[in-house]
Amino acid sequence: MEFGTLMMMVRHRVHGWQMAMRSQKGLHRGTTTLNINAAGLKRMEDAAFMHHIRKPVDKSHNLNWWHFNFFWGLQGITQSGIGLVPALALTGKISGFNHPAVAHFEFMRNQISGGTVDKQILAAPELCLAELKRSDNARALNRVYQSDTEMVHDLAAAYHQIMSDLYRVGARTIQLNRQGLGSQQGCSITELGTQVSREAVRDLPADLCVEWHVTHGTCYSA
Repeated sequence: MEFGTLMMMVRHRVHGWQMAMRSQKGLHRGTTTLNINAAGLKRMEDAAFMHHIRKPVDKSHNLNWWHFNFFWGLQGITQSGIGLVPALALTGKISGFNHPAVAHFEFMRNQISGGTVDKQILAAPELCLAELKRSDNARALNRVYQSDTEMVHDLAAAYHQIMSDLYRVGARTIQLNRQGLGSQQGCSITELGTQVSREAVRDLPADLCVEWHVTHGTCYSA
Protein backbone atom coordinates (compact mmCIF):
# COMPACT_ATOMS: atom_id res chain seq x y z
CA MET A 1 0.00 0.00 0.00
CA GLU A 2 1.23 3.51 -0.78
CA PHE A 3 1.90 5.40 2.42
CA GLY A 4 0.19 8.47 1.03
CA THR A 5 -3.03 6.44 1.16
CA LEU A 6 -2.31 5.33 4.70
CA MET A 7 -1.64 8.87 5.90
CA MET A 8 -4.91 10.14 4.44
CA MET A 9 -6.84 7.23 5.91
CA VAL A 10 -5.43 7.80 9.40
CA ARG A 11 -6.13 11.53 9.24
CA HIS A 12 -9.68 10.70 8.16
CA ARG A 13 -10.24 8.36 11.08
CA VAL A 14 -8.69 10.62 13.72
CA HIS A 15 -10.49 13.69 12.40
CA GLY A 16 -13.75 11.77 12.07
CA TRP A 17 -13.48 10.68 15.70
CA GLN A 18 -12.83 14.27 16.77
CA MET A 19 -15.83 15.53 14.78
CA ALA A 20 -18.04 12.79 16.20
CA MET A 21 -17.07 13.80 19.73
CA ARG A 22 -17.90 17.42 18.95
CA SER A 23 -21.22 16.51 17.36
CA GLN A 24 -22.37 14.84 20.57
CA LYS A 25 -22.26 18.15 22.39
CA GLY A 26 -25.78 19.43 22.64
CA LEU A 27 -27.31 16.17 21.39
CA HIS A 28 -26.96 14.26 24.63
CA ARG A 29 -27.28 16.17 27.87
CA GLY A 30 -24.52 15.34 30.27
CA THR A 31 -22.22 13.95 27.58
CA THR A 32 -18.54 14.60 28.29
CA THR A 33 -16.60 15.96 25.34
CA LEU A 34 -12.85 16.02 24.87
CA ASN A 35 -11.24 19.20 23.60
CA ILE A 36 -7.64 18.99 22.40
CA ASN A 37 -5.29 21.53 20.87
CA ALA A 38 -3.28 21.18 17.66
CA ALA A 39 -0.31 19.62 19.45
CA GLY A 40 -2.55 17.05 21.11
CA LEU A 41 -4.18 16.16 17.80
CA LYS A 42 -0.76 15.73 16.18
CA ARG A 43 0.29 13.32 18.93
CA MET A 44 -2.87 11.30 18.30
CA GLU A 45 -2.22 11.24 14.55
CA ASP A 46 1.41 10.20 15.00
CA ALA A 47 0.39 7.35 17.31
CA ALA A 48 -2.31 6.26 14.85
CA PHE A 49 0.19 6.31 11.98
CA MET A 50 2.53 4.00 13.87
CA HIS A 51 -0.35 1.70 14.82
CA HIS A 52 -1.52 1.32 11.22
CA ILE A 53 1.99 0.75 9.87
CA ARG A 54 2.07 -2.47 11.85
CA LYS A 55 -1.35 -3.88 10.96
CA PRO A 56 -3.28 -4.81 7.78
CA VAL A 57 -5.44 -2.04 6.33
CA ASP A 58 -9.19 -2.51 5.94
CA LYS A 59 -9.76 -1.37 2.36
CA SER A 60 -13.53 -1.43 2.78
CA HIS A 61 -13.44 1.59 5.11
CA ASN A 62 -15.32 4.58 3.73
CA LEU A 63 -12.85 7.38 3.01
CA ASN A 64 -15.23 10.05 1.82
CA TRP A 65 -13.37 12.74 3.81
CA TRP A 66 -9.87 12.03 2.55
CA HIS A 67 -9.87 14.80 -0.06
CA PHE A 68 -11.35 17.34 2.38
CA ASN A 69 -8.51 16.66 4.80
CA PHE A 70 -6.13 17.71 2.04
CA PHE A 71 -8.12 20.78 0.95
CA TRP A 72 -8.49 22.02 4.54
CA GLY A 73 -4.69 22.17 4.70
CA LEU A 74 -4.54 24.78 1.93
CA GLN A 75 -4.10 28.41 2.92
CA GLY A 76 -7.26 30.39 2.10
CA ILE A 77 -9.57 27.41 2.63
CA THR A 78 -11.27 26.47 5.87
CA GLN A 79 -13.50 23.69 7.09
CA SER A 80 -17.26 24.12 6.87
CA GLY A 81 -20.32 21.91 6.74
CA ILE A 82 -23.08 20.87 9.11
CA GLY A 83 -22.54 18.10 11.63
CA LEU A 84 -20.64 15.21 10.08
CA VAL A 85 -21.17 16.38 6.48
CA PRO A 86 -17.77 17.73 5.32
CA ALA A 87 -17.39 20.81 3.14
CA LEU A 88 -14.98 23.65 2.55
CA ALA A 89 -15.26 27.42 2.44
CA LEU A 90 -13.03 29.94 0.69
CA THR A 91 -11.72 32.61 3.05
CA GLY A 92 -8.89 34.17 1.05
CA LYS A 93 -6.26 33.66 -1.63
CA ILE A 94 -5.33 29.99 -2.07
CA SER A 95 -1.76 28.96 -1.26
CA GLY A 96 0.12 25.71 -0.66
CA PHE A 97 2.51 27.24 1.87
CA ASN A 98 3.39 24.93 4.77
CA HIS A 99 0.83 22.27 3.82
CA PRO A 100 0.60 19.55 6.53
CA ALA A 101 0.79 16.74 3.94
CA VAL A 102 4.51 17.47 3.56
CA ALA A 103 5.27 17.03 7.26
CA HIS A 104 3.08 13.91 7.37
CA PHE A 105 4.97 12.38 4.45
CA GLU A 106 8.33 13.19 6.03
CA PHE A 107 7.22 11.71 9.36
CA MET A 108 6.11 8.48 7.73
CA ARG A 109 9.22 8.22 5.58
CA ASN A 110 11.40 8.52 8.66
CA GLN A 111 9.63 5.54 10.25
CA ILE A 112 10.53 3.16 7.42
CA SER A 113 14.00 1.66 7.43
CA GLY A 114 15.98 2.25 4.28
CA GLY A 115 13.90 5.25 3.19
CA THR A 116 11.79 3.13 0.84
CA VAL A 117 8.71 5.36 0.97
CA ASP A 118 8.72 7.66 -2.03
CA LYS A 119 5.07 7.93 -3.15
CA GLN A 120 2.34 10.33 -2.03
CA ILE A 121 -1.33 10.36 -3.05
CA LEU A 122 -3.11 13.72 -3.25
CA ALA A 123 -6.64 14.72 -4.14
CA ALA A 124 -6.71 15.99 -7.72
CA PRO A 125 -7.40 19.71 -8.21
CA GLU A 126 -10.66 18.95 -10.06
CA LEU A 127 -12.19 17.87 -6.76
CA CYS A 128 -11.18 21.13 -5.11
CA LEU A 129 -12.56 23.11 -8.03
CA ALA A 130 -15.87 21.27 -7.76
CA GLU A 131 -16.13 22.27 -4.09
CA LEU A 132 -15.09 25.88 -4.75
CA LYS A 133 -17.74 26.10 -7.46
CA ARG A 134 -20.58 24.97 -5.20
CA SER A 135 -23.34 27.56 -4.85
CA ASP A 136 -22.48 27.96 -1.14
CA ASN A 137 -19.08 29.31 -2.14
CA ALA A 138 -20.20 31.57 -5.01
CA ARG A 139 -20.22 34.79 -2.97
CA ALA A 140 -16.81 34.17 -1.41
CA LEU A 141 -15.35 33.12 -4.78
CA ASN A 142 -16.53 36.34 -6.42
CA ARG A 143 -15.21 38.41 -3.52
CA VAL A 144 -11.72 36.85 -3.46
CA TYR A 145 -11.14 36.31 -7.19
CA GLN A 146 -11.99 38.46 -10.17
CA SER A 147 -12.02 35.50 -12.58
CA ASP A 148 -11.73 31.73 -12.83
CA THR A 149 -8.35 32.25 -14.49
CA GLU A 150 -6.99 33.98 -11.39
CA MET A 151 -8.38 31.29 -9.10
CA VAL A 152 -7.00 28.48 -11.29
CA HIS A 153 -3.57 30.14 -11.28
CA ASP A 154 -3.45 30.28 -7.46
CA LEU A 155 -4.68 26.70 -7.09
CA ALA A 156 -2.08 25.50 -9.61
CA ALA A 157 0.64 27.41 -7.77
CA ALA A 158 -0.50 25.82 -4.50
CA TYR A 159 -0.27 22.31 -5.95
CA HIS A 160 3.09 23.12 -7.53
CA GLN A 161 4.50 24.27 -4.19
CA ILE A 162 3.15 21.21 -2.35
CA MET A 163 4.57 18.81 -4.93
CA SER A 164 7.89 20.65 -4.90
CA ASP A 165 7.98 20.49 -1.10
CA LEU A 166 7.15 16.77 -1.19
CA TYR A 167 9.99 16.24 -3.65
CA ARG A 168 12.33 18.09 -1.31
CA VAL A 169 11.57 15.63 1.52
CA GLY A 170 11.91 12.53 -0.64
CA ALA A 171 8.78 11.95 -2.74
CA ARG A 172 9.52 10.77 -6.26
CA THR A 173 6.02 9.69 -7.32
CA ILE A 174 2.85 11.72 -6.74
CA GLN A 175 -0.53 10.28 -7.64
CA LEU A 176 -3.44 12.68 -8.14
CA ASN A 177 -6.72 10.89 -7.46
CA ARG A 178 -9.87 12.19 -9.10
CA GLN A 179 -13.45 11.04 -9.51
CA GLY A 180 -15.76 11.19 -12.51
CA LEU A 181 -17.82 14.33 -11.91
CA GLY A 182 -20.48 13.90 -14.59
CA SER A 183 -23.15 16.50 -15.56
CA GLN A 184 -22.70 19.78 -17.43
CA GLN A 185 -21.01 21.35 -14.41
CA GLY A 186 -18.64 18.39 -14.39
CA CYS A 187 -17.58 19.24 -17.95
CA SER A 188 -16.79 22.80 -16.91
CA ILE A 189 -14.86 21.62 -13.85
CA THR A 190 -12.94 19.12 -15.96
CA GLU A 191 -11.90 21.88 -18.38
CA LEU A 192 -10.69 24.09 -15.53
CA GLY A 193 -9.07 21.06 -13.92
CA THR A 194 -7.10 20.38 -17.09
CA GLN A 195 -5.82 23.95 -16.99
CA VAL A 196 -4.82 23.81 -13.33
CA SER A 197 -3.16 20.40 -13.75
CA ARG A 198 -1.05 21.56 -16.70
CA GLU A 199 0.08 24.65 -14.85
CA ALA A 200 0.72 22.77 -11.58
CA VAL A 201 3.16 20.25 -13.09
CA ARG A 202 5.06 22.79 -15.20
CA ASP A 203 8.79 22.94 -14.39
CA LEU A 204 8.71 20.25 -11.71
CA PRO A 205 11.92 18.18 -11.29
CA ALA A 206 12.49 15.80 -14.20
CA ASP A 207 12.71 12.74 -11.94
CA LEU A 208 9.41 13.44 -10.18
CA CYS A 209 6.69 11.21 -11.66
CA VAL A 210 3.16 12.68 -11.47
CA GLU A 211 0.30 10.26 -12.18
CA TRP A 212 -3.45 10.78 -12.53
CA HIS A 213 -5.82 8.08 -11.29
CA VAL A 214 -9.61 7.89 -11.54
CA THR A 215 -11.15 6.46 -8.37
CA HIS A 216 -14.64 5.28 -7.49
CA GLY A 217 -15.37 7.58 -4.58
CA THR A 218 -12.49 6.73 -2.22
CA CYS A 219 -8.71 6.38 -2.27
CA TYR A 220 -9.15 2.91 -3.72
CA SER A 221 -10.54 1.91 -7.09
CA ALA A 222 -11.86 -1.35 -8.43
